[in-house]
Amino acid sequence: MKHLIINADDFGLSPGVNRGIVEAYQAGGISSTTLMVNMPGFTDAVRLAGLHPGLGVGLHFNLTYGRPVSDPRRIPSLVQADGRFHSIGGNCNRELRDIEIELSAQWDRLTASGLRPTHLDGHHHLQQDFRNAYEAMARLAAKENVPMRRPQISHWENENTAPLPLTVNQVLLDTYDADNGLQKLLSYLHNLPVGSTEIMCHPGYVDETLRGISNLTKERVSELAVFRNPVVRETIRALGIRLIHYGVLRSV
Repeated sequence: MKHLIINADDFGLSPGVNRGIVEAYQAGGISSTTLMVNMPGFTDAVRLAGLHPGLGVGLHFNLTYGRPVSDPRRIPSLVQADGRFHSIGGNCNRELRDIEIELSAQWDRLTASGLRPTHLDGHHHLQQDFRNAYEAMARLAAKENVPMRRPQISHWENENTAPLPLTVNQVLLDTYDADNGLQKLLSYLHNLPVGSTEIMCHPGYVDETLRGISNLTKERVSELAVFRNPVVRETIRALGIRLIHYGVLRSV
């Protein structure tokens, strides 16, 4: 059996991004999303998630945009002098203890909203690019008994002491904003292996909030057009692929 999770990253980033993600879900083009709890669209995202209970919602752990949820004085290695996170390319050494404190705070904010996270992944692929982020996230995933996005750098799993979290057999970290975006996605669907796969995407609308935070703007609109296209849903059904979210991964 082929099980597929199509996850839209950056839920909660802005109202425009939220609206695009929900429209992609309503069109049958995605099944899952991950929510950023420290961004301006957080409250709106929680509201929309409540209106669409079939949409799996995980935590999109963020250490590179905006301000932390925890007290910046408790996590000095993660923040600049103004209390904001270092950028993804910032010259810093993110300490494991500090990451664990902030990860716990972000998890708690999401659960306090009434949502039970289906899984964990990281903004800017934190769990893939930073060993300490992988370690902290894998530990939390084990503690909370939730899956985590598989890093494409497999040696993290071998070098760390954290228990291996439940995850999919493969993850496709690609983009679909070019002219061939739809054809690329359909090719992945037609060649999907048996087992479980996650496809990541970034659909959304551009609004002023987004422009003030992210350089990824028009690309989100292009990806939204791909994942809203009815042919995606029709192809998934025609190929007998079961579209799921991480919340049911353990039972497949």
